[in-house]
Amino acid sequence: MSEISNVKKIHGIKTTDKATLANWFKLMVLGRALDDKAPNYLKQAIGWSYHAPYAGHDGIQLAIGQIFEKKTDHMFPYYRDMLTAISAGVSAEEIILNGISKATDLASGGRHMSNHFAKPEWNIHNVSSCTGNHTLHATGVARAIKYYKSKGVAISSQGESSVSEGYVYEAINGASKEQLPVIFVFQDNGYGISVPKQDQTANRKVADNFTGLKHLRIIHCNGKDVFDSMNAMLEAKKHAVEHSEPVIVQANCVRMHSHSNSDRHELYRDDYERNYAREYDPLGKYRRMLIRYNRLSIEEIEAIEKEVKEMVKAAHKLAMAAPDPDPKSIFDFVMPEAYKAEKYPNGTHNATGEPKKLIEALNETLKAEFHHNPDTFIWGQDMANKDKGGIFNVSKGLQKEFGAKRVFNAPIAEDFIMGTANGMSRYNDKIRIVVEGAEFADYFWPAMEQYVESSHDYWRSNGAFVPNVTIRLASGGYIGGGLYHSQNLEGSLASIPGVRIVYPSFADDAAGLLRSSIRSRGLT
Repeated sequence: MSEISNVKKIHGIKTTDKATLANWFKLMVLGRALDDKAPNYLKQAIGWSYHAPYAGHDGIQLAIGQIFEKKTDHMFPYYRDMLTAISAGVSAEEIILNGISKATDLASGGRHMSNHFAKPEWNIHNVSSCTGNHTLHATGVARAIKYYKSKGVAISSQGESSVSEGYVYEAINGASKEQLPVIFVFQDNGYGISVPKQDQTANRKVADNFTGLKHLRIIHCNGKDVFDSMNAMLEAKKHAVEHSEPVIVQANCVRMHSHSNSDRHELYRDDYERNYAREYDPLGKYRRMLIRYNRLSIEEIEAIEKEVKEMVKAAHKLAMAAPDPDPKSIFDFVMPEAYKAEKYPNGTHNATGEPKKLIEALNETLKAEFHHNPDTFIWGQDMANKDKGGIFNVSKGLQKEFGAKRVFNAPIAEDFIMGTANGMSRYNDKIRIVVEGAEFADYFWPAMEQYVESSHDYWRSNGAFVPNVTIRLASGGYIGGGLYHSQNLEGSLASIPGVRIVYPSFADDAAGLLRSSIRSRGLT
């Protein structure tokens, strides 16, 4: 249900205490100072090769950061979320370290593209440049928040045009179906690079595309206004926590500058439009309101602005002195070390006994691992319905024995299956996930986006995170099914670094390799 009016007005220029107003102003001035300074690093060939200015998104980004609770919530910012990160507590020095790709950059140690801010120890997650794909990760970690009865929420932030991606629908549909505590923030500035939003969707507000989904609340707000944004985000978090339901916050923003430093918006926006965007500068409006309503004096405001200038100078000096990444470290964190088997370390044995079918070995090993580690989960297609356990009955009996919260069907959406596995594994490193990636390996191709994403998470995060996920695929089927039931994909999958690929031939191979895969850290 879409809601505009039923948002409690907690904050306002007259009602919010002075200290809070001053702190917000300081954060906004700091963010804008860094946003304006970032292009200079590229001009001087120092770094910040990619910069997407956030000016015009100030209200909603301040609000996202302010409602975020470190180590309780999980936040997935996108590449324009500089003020979001600052408002959440990331320092000016940490922002610059990321921008100029220093070894001490918290997000990736200088490995990832600049302007992708993260702080893993606080659950501000490292996300990729595939726009909007972190919605799946937010839904996955929200599944863990609900399962483990945590008080937090997952927060996913993105531009409105990225909602066109199919996996965004998959994430929101899945969160709605499972009733998960996740907030999806759409920062709507009207453009996807140079593409106007009317070329993206028929609805003027993209959030309205989801009004038909159950268990989903939609809140619209003015993302340029600090108070409207704060009230909207507070209401969204309250609803997500109290009702365990997803919320979409559609924030109307303006883009004051070009999409990024590689874009020239004067090629597709006329003078009137660009001047209009500048006139609606949220920082300027907030500054004027503080003065008009006598909440801060001009002297107090100027003192804050002077303090911020000194902060930026100091942060710049510290960041410039930080070490650069060592080129020799390029092969670090490609893949974590595998679990070392104790009983059969080289994978061979001389045991005898009754013959077993490969499927029996897989089924019994899954059950044994579910007993061994209570934080083991499995989901996929057609694999948890009464006596049926997948197309080959590999998961038969698992849901009956371990319950529907650990063993369950997923929508027929392979990218959702993979992406939420990546997300749920972010909640705690002890979690182990097995996914039935597709009924036949031939149908795994829609999941390749998240397969590639998961393959380099460990490297891209400089070892801070690795998805502990085992993907189970049936390939080379004996039914003679042609293009979509009998292909062998392992050659294609093996070309991507960061993944172990194992291929059992016999039942004992299947049992041992599956057990080692599940107990290992990383993607197998």
